[in-house]
Amino acid sequence: MRVLAWTCDCLAMVYELCQAGGQGFIRRTLQNEDAPEIRETHRWPLGQAREIWAALLTGMAR
Repeated sequence: MRVLAWTCDCLAMVYELCQAGGQGFIRRTLQNEDAPEIRETHRWPLGQAREIWAALLTGMAR
């Protein structure tokens, strides 16, 4: 697994665009005081994952 892009880790919620096996997905980490809560989307073709990543960063996806 490789992280291609990420948002600032100075915020409570951090997003990462990840690639594994030719597919892409987005990982969301909520930085709690006790332990981080990590969630991942399902896998898409990498091009589609990049489109969703761009939509997430511009506020067009959530």
